[in-house]
Amino acid sequence: MNGGMALWGGFSSFFSIWQVCILQISPFFIAFIAGSYLATPDQKTDRGIFRWFIPSFIAYGASFTVLYSLLIASGLTISRPLIGNIGSLRIASGILILLVGLYILLVNRMPFLSKMHRPLLLSVLSLIIGATFAIIYSPCITPMLSDIMGLASQRNTANEGWYLAFFYGLGISIALCMTSLALILLFRGRGIILRNAGLIKNVCGIILLALAFMNMTGLMRHYKAFVLGFVL
Repeated sequence: MNGGMALWGGFSSFFSIWQVCILQISPFFIAFIAGSYLATPDQKTDRGIFRWFIPSFIAYGASFTVLYSLLIASGLTISRPLIGNIGSLRIASGILILLVGLYILLVNRMPFLSKMHRPLLLSVLSLIIGATFAIIYSPCITPMLSDIMGLASQRNTANEGWYLAFFYGLGISIALCMTSLALILLFRGRGIILRNAGLIKNVCGIILLALAFMNMTGLMRHYKAFVLGFVL
């Protein structure tokens, strides 16, 4: 197995039956992107869309991929403190997601937040979302990921396992960002979406608040069991 195969494995898993497992994060990331888009003043132009969201996708992909791969590579010394404190990290992630959800809800209601709403801030929020989603995500073990985890759990092959896990996570990130970009491009041409932008943005913020609540209370495992129940 090489990096290209791992990249394709992560990317293709998004469009397969394994998407059921990725539902732990995919609808919430889409809610974050949709809410951000509907709060964005340059939402009607292609140039505006790409100026705001391409850096955000890069930021999300970078933070998710790095942290996801470190959590998979349990054989690495640097990964052990992360894995050993995963419970506390998930609670902290819930708090950060709560703040992002409140931002989506309040950005057009509070003048100082509206002034702060810029591509750079959106990229910072995407960086946070990527890191928190990597922490809260409990991946289903696909055949390829099983092989990667086997390598990543052994000290003598941990570096190779981390390398493959990095590209596997990057594939998931690329698929999710491509889907989100397609969605906001679809939004741009729909008058009914723009006429109800405030309502939809608020729903997106509430969805993120629900994710934050599930992580802070430990209910996320029940959500995962619920979505897996559709195929098991």
